[in-house]
Amino acid sequence: MSHDIVLAPPAELVNNALPTRHRSAPAILQRSDEDFLEAVLEGLRTDASRRALVGSRAAMKHKSGALKLFQPVQRQFHLALLEAFCDQPGAPRLDPKRVESAGFVIRRLRGTGNNRFYEGWMRMRGRVRGWMRVERLGDDDADPQSGFRLARQSTGVADIDRALRTLDVGTESTQLEEHIVPMFMAPPDVCKEAGKTLFYGMLPTTSSEIAEGPVSLQQLLGENAKPFGPQDAEFRNHLVEGLRGESMDFPLDGETMHPGWFDAVESTGDERPAGMSNAHWTALVTRSEVSPGIHRNLPSGEGRKLQRLIALLRQLALEFNAFDETVAESAQLRTVLREIRLPLKLRPVSPGVPGSPMKPREYVDAETFCKRAVKVLLERDTNATRPEMPENWPSLDSALRTRLAQKLSASLNRRFTDVKGAPGRYDEPDAQYAIRAFVREKPACGCPAKVHWSDYSEPFVIAPWFEGAGAPPTQVTLPDLKDIKGLKPNVSFVVPPSLQGLLAGSPKDMMEGKGTPGSEWGLTWICSFSLPIITLCAFIVLNIFLGLFDLIFRWLFFIKICIPFPKKD
Repeated sequence: MSHDIVLAPPAELVNNALPTRHRSAPAILQRSDEDFLEAVLEGLRTDASRRALVGSRAAMKHKSGALKLFQPVQRQFHLALLEAFCDQPGAPRLDPKRVESAGFVIRRLRGTGNNRFYEGWMRMRGRVRGWMRVERLGDDDADPQSGFRLARQSTGVADIDRALRTLDVGTESTQLEEHIVPMFMAPPDVCKEAGKTLFYGMLPTTSSEIAEGPVSLQQLLGENAKPFGPQDAEFRNHLVEGLRGESMDFPLDGETMHPGWFDAVESTGDERPAGMSNAHWTALVTRSEVSPGIHRNLPSGEGRKLQRLIALLRQLALEFNAFDETVAESAQLRTVLREIRLPLKLRPVSPGVPGSPMKPREYVDAETFCKRAVKVLLERDTNATRPEMPENWPSLDSALRTRLAQKLSASLNRRFTDVKGAPGRYDEPDAQYAIRAFVREKPACGCPAKVHWSDYSEPFVIAPWFEGAGAPPTQVTLPDLKDIKGLKPNVSFVVPPSLQGLLAGSPKDMMEGKGTPGSEWGLTWICSFSLPIITLCAFIVLNIFLGLFDLIFRWLFFIKICIPFPKKD
């Protein structure tokens, strides 16, 4: 006679503080010892040893109240434990011979309140589809593997079964496969001594898998991301004035743009950039007293206008990728930029003649000007065409302003998708997950394999890699200074000729930005160093910069702890 199968954690590991709906889920242990698996299996043998495992239950909480799990890089490992028994008086253990396979799925929780639902990490036809609603498998209790789902539909009549498979083979619900983490039955001697049929499985908290199918920006940003589109204030406020459709005055209107303008206002020093006229220098830079008796060159009013123009060019070229000829969204953005006419400075018909009438106003479209300005100011291309500086960026009418915002948003979405790529399995910060275990019962009496499910575990969050997990810090022993001469090179770098030429130059020139790479046709060098010395140098530099940045962040008290201990004789 067949009985239903119940899945639950061993009775000693049930967490009665959890809501009832989570108490029959697999127990999640957290271990930091290297041989944790052997130790846990030994701990499953007796009632007393299982009670001792209670202290290994994952217990740290996230700020949301969910359980917090850690990654292997934090030297923490997680194990799911499960017991299977028959739903009949006395709850006898499940006969291991009836088990086809066992495992668990990791599902992501979405939505809020009564609208919460689960997503599974899906594949279809060998491709990773990413997170998809579990209902697309058929229902929440459907077998995660498509072959077993099809077998469950069998009627026992060959012709009818073939017809059903033909109808179902092209549907998504029959082709989707949810990722399964295998669970293993504890060794026979452990199960026999415990008097239980026990399963265990490693709970992975990292994954290199990424979704291969097309995804939306919302999927990349995550469920709780704020809207960031053309109609949102946060999007519009981050734009430079001109890209918001507002007017902007330009500096040095009528003058020919020079690459040195960038250095003059972005890294203002005491010396005028090479090749830049004194008139331009004095227009863009002013001498100011920054503290009593201390004067520095700072951007003037015209210089600050140039800084805003540089910010506009950076947004167009870098954020919105406006000048990439291979991207459709960029081409559509440039079409709108061509409609924006920038007025050039009025000039007399006869320069130098008093009372000479002015020529008709000339204009340059924003695409042409900005594209050339990017070459000169941002890329420092000395051979690029140097444009004349227009008077201003005009205020745009409502229709043109709306279309510009829409095209900027579309370009940013495309840019973000290209840079971010497809979402990884655990990429979303603070996303909540739960595991649900199953045991698949072997076919019997002509019936296909049947899957039995546990409850869902309590929700958990995977801590970011940089967060401390309470494990002792990894120790790196640095060499004593008296031992330095005895440290022989043990790592080599192959240095190409151009880099070797740069490194062989004057360090002072390199610091001043005057270093030049060597010839590409020179000799390639192999340079060997001592890895402990590299570590020592990095440690010294780290301490220098920690001290400097402490002036800003005031963090040394929290991030650096030094404890003395006596040196061995």
